[in-house]
Amino acid sequence: MNTNRRTAARAGAALAVVGVMTALAGCASSAPASDGSLDMYTWVSSESDRAQWESFVSLAQKEDPNLKISIDGPSFADYWTKVKTRLSGNNPPCLLTTQAARAQELSGLLMPLDDLIEKHDFDTSEFDESMLQGMTVDGTIRAIPYDAEPVVLYYNADLFAAAGLTPPGVEYTREQFIADAKALTTGEQKGLAISTGIFIPNAWTLADGVAAVDDDGGLALTEPDFVDQVQQFFDLVGAHGVAEAPEAADGSDVSQAAFTSGKAAMLIEGPWMYGTFDEAADFTMGISIVPSTSGEAAAMTAGSGFGIAQNCDDPDAAFEAITHLTATPVLEGQAETRGIVPSRAEAVPAWSNGKSPEAAEVVDALLGNATAQITTPTWNQVETLFTQYAVEGFRGDKTAEEILQTIANSVGE
Repeated sequence: MNTNRRTAARAGAALAVVGVMTALAGCASSAPASDGSLDMYTWVSSESDRAQWESFVSLAQKEDPNLKISIDGPSFADYWTKVKTRLSGNNPPCLLTTQAARAQELSGLLMPLDDLIEKHDFDTSEFDESMLQGMTVDGTIRAIPYDAEPVVLYYNADLFAAAGLTPPGVEYTREQFIADAKALTTGEQKGLAISTGIFIPNAWTLADGVAAVDDDGGLALTEPDFVDQVQQFFDLVGAHGVAEAPEAADGSDVSQAAFTSGKAAMLIEGPWMYGTFDEAADFTMGISIVPSTSGEAAAMTAGSGFGIAQNCDDPDAAFEAITHLTATPVLEGQAETRGIVPSRAEAVPAWSNGKSPEAAEVVDALLGNATAQITTPTWNQVETLFTQYAVEGFRGDKTAEEILQTIANSVGE
């Protein structure tokens, strides 16, 4: 599931969102089956996805041998629209999944969990704070996160050594990053590979503490600080020439292949890609923080979690299941076999197994100062429009101010 997350996210962004999800008044209620099993509706884009969900259940059954969960769902791209229809039909599921970045979009479908958290004496202080914030809508937690993935900078250590450069670590200023990227840009080789979409630019802005959403939950795309940050990102291509401008139709696999083939020395991506990149790359790979003006570590985290449908008839049973699905041994198992960075702090060391000590230090530093990617119900439109228009920004044909104003006008904010 993780290896396809960015690609799937982009495909999902291509779907138009028809209105804001609303509460499920008048819909059929959901309840455990007569044998006590619960239905979980989630994205199942591939056999790998299904295997991961089944692995969650299998590991959770070691916590509760009586736990029974059946899994069903469409592709990631279809999930965000089909989940509402699924909850309106017969025998709707009790358990749902969501990304933190989509919690706003599904807020009308997800039951607030705060009362259940208190009733079951569930200690949320053990979970990554940024992800809990990402799962919070209107002041209430809508899902318990299972991963907390700080976006990182991957680099080709061999190219750094060949250029006589000092590889970055848990500190990396933008001034040094740009100087390194220029030194690593020779012939057809670029210092950085860039993909389409707003996910990576958002990680870039949050490395400097600038969010795309304001404190009231509205879009802040046209705020001067956000505009300046996006212009800095565009300038990596247009002004500094250290990366190729991505094409709007490119998938994230294009920039990923540029990095693993050695055609680009650096790439900003999620830590869930570490194993895939390490296996594909014929060079020594390192990871660092997304560069910031100060050089200090500050991350945008992405991640997903388990929630309960608003019309679930037995929320206690569903919440009990979630407590088992997010237990420390379960998340440690997912980290070791699937490469997720667990949402529970005590399970994070399991992600480091088999990786360099420097990689663990970077992830720890980033999780120490992390902000979830929080979006709005209109974010799908923002993602689609940014993918469409950003090419002109990278090429220098339009400014970030012009592009972001166009997007804000189009989504009505």
